[in-house]
Amino acid sequence: MLQKAGRLAVMAMLAVAAIATTARAQTAATYPDRPVRMIVGFPAGGATDIVARIIAEKLAAAWGKPVVVENFAGAAGMTGTAQGLKAAADGYTITSIVGTTTTLLANLRSKIPYDPLNDYEPLALVTVFPNMLVVRNEIPAKTVQELIDLLKANPGKYTFASTGFGSSVHIAGEWFKKATGADMLHVPFTGSSAALPALLGGHVDMEFDTMPTVLPPVQSGQLRALGVGTLTRVPAAPDIPAIAETIPGFDVASWEGFVVPKGTPADIQKKIADAIIEAMKDPTVVERFNAVGALPVVKGPDEFKAFMKADYEKWQRVTKETGIKID
Repeated sequence: MLQKAGRLAVMAMLAVAAIATTARAQTAATYPDRPVRMIVGFPAGGATDIVARIIAEKLAAAWGKPVVVENFAGAAGMTGTAQGLKAAADGYTITSIVGTTTTLLANLRSKIPYDPLNDYEPLALVTVFPNMLVVRNEIPAKTVQELIDLLKANPGKYTFASTGFGSSVHIAGEWFKKATGADMLHVPFTGSSAALPALLGGHVDMEFDTMPTVLPPVQSGQLRALGVGTLTRVPAAPDIPAIAETIPGFDVASWEGFVVPKGTPADIQKKIADAIIEAMKDPTVVERFNAVGALPVVKGPDEFKAFMKADYEKWQRVTKETGIKID
């Protein structure tokens, strides 16, 4: 009798497992069967938002379902990141993450509202975008060295905008000050969509924003670019020197990738990651990225995870060497 009961129990467990496996397979096969949210932790119009909307558009076309971008700005991107990671782990909320909200802020703040490397499932890295040092046209400096000399001769007179405390845009300015001994006043905004108009309007003097945001006004002559924040010059702006040509080792570039909450079924993770990587094979996507200064860099889940770990360790070294902290 006991043996029969045991056999029935085993059979019941196998049946449940089979049903669960079938259900998961059906879920992956039919995913998505309703609109998908894509959360961006910055305002519309900035570099992160531009890239996210390009990818969202391609995913929607591939799946035949809307992929709706939702902007949750604040706390240098942490507000939106936290919002996305708290969502149901069902694949219907994809979150855009950047270095600021993960590998950088974790080294600048004593506490952030999530584990920067472990509270989500990485899907794909899609771009790296250099920071670009731009000034309003009335600033007399035409080179990075001339700007350094100007700032040293006028301590506290000039201002630099950022997209928020702890953003890569902010840290680029602080690192610049530390490396050169120059003095300028930090003026934080809630994102590029607020900082850029302030710069264009002459309310602040300079900014170290990402290329997708500031390259268009540079190309139109509204702003002057003095340097890019990568170790070498970039293809989108080959005539603009790297800041590192004047300040050796200066390397402030941001990046963007996509994740889903921890616990999202592996087959759904794979389906989303594959779709993003496939979208990046489209030459028109690459052209659109290049046009705004976003360098296409495609890495799948495992490579993306390793990339984030290496970036975290870089900022760990930088913050230790410079002593930059937010709190």
